Amino acid sequence: MEMSYSRALWRNFLGQSPDWYKVTLVVFLVLNPFIFVVDPFVAGWLLVGEFIFTLAMALKCLSPAAGWPAGFEAVVIGMTSAEHVKEELASNLEVLLLLMFMVAGIYFMKQLLLFIFTACC
Repeated sequence: MEMSYSRALWRNFLGQSPDWYKVTLVVFLVLNPFIFVVDPFVAGWLLVGEFIFTLAMALKCLSPAAGWPAGFEAVVIGMTSAEHVKEELASNLEVLLLLMFMVAGIYFMKQLLLFIFTACC
C-alpha cells in the first residue's frame, strides 16, 4: 500500500510518539510566533514551560529529542541568536554531559536500582 508524503512525514515526526503528543508540539510551534509578537516576555516563559513539558514527557512518549524544535524556533523568531546559543552551550557543556550520562545510567540501571532501594532488609 502506498503512503502519501504527508502521512510519511507525520509518522516520522518524533518517531513512535503518540499522535496527541505530536499535535501538542505542533500547536506550540504554531502559536509561539504569534505570542512573541504580542508579548515577548510571556512568550519566553511559555517557551520555558513548553520545554519542561517536552522533557517531562520524553520518557513516556519515547521522544527524547522533542525539545529541539522549540529551541530552533526561538532562534528563528528572534528570541535569541545562534551565537548566544553557541556561547551558552560552550559554557555549560560539562553540565549537559553530566545530565545526559546520569539519565542514561539511571535508565539502564533501572531494574538494579529498584531492587537495591526496594529490597527488604
